[in-house]
Amino acid sequence: MKRILSVLLVLTMLLACVSVASAESTPETIQVAYLLAMNSAEQRQMVQDAVNELLVKKGLDVQVQFVCIDFASWATQINLMLTDGSVDLFNDCFMPTVSVLADSGSLAPLDDLVNQYGQGIKDALGDYLNCGKVGGVLYGTPKVNAFSSAMMFVMRKDICDELGIDPATITDFTTLTAALEKVHAAYPDMTMIANGSTGTYIDAYDTDMLGTQDPLGCLLLGEDSTSLTVQNYYTSDTFKGLLANVKQWSADGFYMKDPLNAQDGSMAYISNGQAFGGFVSYCDEATAVSVQGKAIGKDIYAAQITAQPWATTSNITGMIWCVPSLSKHQAAAVKFLNELYTDPDLANLVCNGIEGTHYVVTDAGNITFPEGIDAASTGWPSGMGTFWPNICITYPWSPDPSNMYQNWLASNETCSKSPALGFTFDSSSVADEVTACATVVDKYVPALLLNIGDTDAQYTSFLNELQASGIDDIIAAKQTQLNTWAAAK
Repeated sequence: MKRILSVLLVLTMLLACVSVASAESTPETIQVAYLLAMNSAEQRQMVQDAVNELLVKKGLDVQVQFVCIDFASWATQINLMLTDGSVDLFNDCFMPTVSVLADSGSLAPLDDLVNQYGQGIKDALGDYLNCGKVGGVLYGTPKVNAFSSAMMFVMRKDICDELGIDPATITDFTTLTAALEKVHAAYPDMTMIANGSTGTYIDAYDTDMLGTQDPLGCLLLGEDSTSLTVQNYYTSDTFKGLLANVKQWSADGFYMKDPLNAQDGSMAYISNGQAFGGFVSYCDEATAVSVQGKAIGKDIYAAQITAQPWATTSNITGMIWCVPSLSKHQAAAVKFLNELYTDPDLANLVCNGIEGTHYVVTDAGNITFPEGIDAASTGWPSGMGTFWPNICITYPWSPDPSNMYQNWLASNETCSKSPALGFTFDSSSVADEVTACATVVDKYVPALLLNIGDTDAQYTSFLNELQASGIDDIIAAKQTQLNTWAAAK
């Protein structure tokens, strides 16, 4: 009898092992949302197949299905997928912030999953991973990028060269204004400062918006780089100084006609020859020239207007990778995510496509399109590399130098860091006030920043309506949370 029982026990163990091996050999398929902003990605199946083949070779028990969503439908479609669990991994871009999604219960907490499956994520991001935390809980992993930014002005190189304008001499609003006056005298019918739809053209600068995408209560880094006192950007000397320059630019005729009804992005007006330049934010001039030069399609210069680039949580979390709380494949999603941060072959596939089909490697160590292919006709939108978790382990595109991304990583080590880096404001307690104040900002700020109408009277009304809408409550809530965060560090 004992012998029979022993045999049965061995058989049971063997069957269990077979069952476990079978389960381990069956990969989980995860749905990964991909934003289509460059072209329609007609060869997406080819790239998906290559990704899955690579995952098999690596022995990873995960397969991927790309869910391609066009730009116009992105936010709506992702929100729908969050409610039915039909997406397992997505980039929280052009949507509510991580704190808003986390507060709504839409996101899975990632601390345990990253600790178990994401050592590569931790190694790639270091302390910057903390920027994905809300209330001390990790809800997203930032993409690896150049994390700091300063205000830049990009402008047409041909016109600067013609008029003898050296971009190195443009270092602030005063020297920028002098250069624009020179260009305007030579090209009186050209817009000097392009704006986009609804009149927008310049962001809040030298601020830490504390993990949000608006300056409704911020740190004024340009005025005091060490203070943790939350202030109203719109009553600051920084904003008042900008308004003074705006009045000068308006008097000089630098803006386009009917700017509030512009139909395109600001860079598009430089591309089509209607405008000389416009404001952007990047870590340095070279990066601004590289990124915007490709978008504009003209040779450009960039001049840094603010004193230094700053790394803030808001800069870092503009495009952050998240796992939905309703995903049934959370571990598999983090396993795949970890590979995206660490494997250059996989990163090149998602960022650039397939070598020989979508790109070729040059002797200079960067990449370009194969003969007969360009950005419009390629079957995989290679210009979307910064959408993915780690473009910095891929090939840069010509004419960018082969060490471009290494320079980005170096800048993350040396840049100025906000004293609140890693803090993300949870706006749930003042959600109504945030909505009300945002409406007031939309009502007044575009006209103020284009000097349209009686802007002195408008500015007074603007501040009064902000206060009536609860901006002081927002600032107080941010200050309380920031104090708690700082005390716990």
